[in-house]
Amino acid sequence: MKIVVLSDDKAGRGGLLAKHSLSLYIERYGEYILFDLGVDSTILEHNSSVLDVSIDLVDYAVISHEHTPHYGGFKYLSSQAPYTDVYIPFTTSESLGRTLKLHGLKPIEVTKWMKLSDGVYVSKPYYGPPYEHILVLDEPGGLILVTGCLHPGLNALQDAAKTLGKRIKGIIGGLHLHNAPEKIVVEFAERITYELKPDFIAPLHCSGQRLINILRKHGNINTLNLECGDALNI
Repeated sequence: MKIVVLSDDKAGRGGLLAKHSLSLYIERYGEYILFDLGVDSTILEHNSSVLDVSIDLVDYAVISHEHTPHYGGFKYLSSQAPYTDVYIPFTTSESLGRTLKLHGLKPIEVTKWMKLSDGVYVSKPYYGPPYEHILVLDEPGGLILVTGCLHPGLNALQDAAKTLGKRIKGIIGGLHLHNAPEKIVVEFAERITYELKPDFIAPLHCSGQRLINILRKHGNINTLNLECGDALNI
C-alpha cells in the first residue's frame, strides 16, 4: 500500500504547490482512494500532474469534515472521475452534498460506521465541532488511521480501534495542534506514546512541527515528517 501526499501546508520538493490544505492519494491492493480533496482544484490538478497521480483512477473519495481545505478540489475530481462516490460528513447532505451532486459526483452521507471495501472503513461521525470521520485501513499488524484534522481529539482514535477490536499500527493526517498551547501538545504526545502506542505517526497539515519534535524526543514511535509530494509505503 502506498499513500501519496497530494496537498499539504508544506511542499517537500520543487514544482509543487503548498497551501493550508490536505489531500491523500491511497493505492491499496489495486484500489485507488482519495482522502480529502485539498483546498482548491488548481492545487489538486497541478500537484497530481507533477506527481504523475491519475485522479481518473479514483474508485471513491472520503471527505473527513466540512472545512474548505478538505473538500475545495471537488471540481477537479468531478472533471477527471465523474459519478464517483464521495463519502461526505454527517449533516452535510443539504450543503456540501448538494454542491457535489450539481457537479456530477455521487455524495453519500456517513451516519454510522461503513465498510467501503475489503479492509477499508469510514468511522461513525465524531463531534469536534464539526462532525468528522476517520478513514480506517485494516492492514497486517494493525489499523492505519487517516485523519483530516482530528477535531474530536484522541478519544476518537481510541474508539475507532476499540470498535474494530485491533491495535493501531499507524496514524497519518492532520492533528489540529499547530496553534495549541505547549501543554496541550505535550499531553497529546504523551497519550500517543503511552496509550495508543502506534508503530509510526505521520503528522500533516494542521499538526505543527512542535508535535513532531516532542514525539522524536520521546523516541518510542517512528515519527515521520512528511510534506506534499512525499509517499509512504506500508
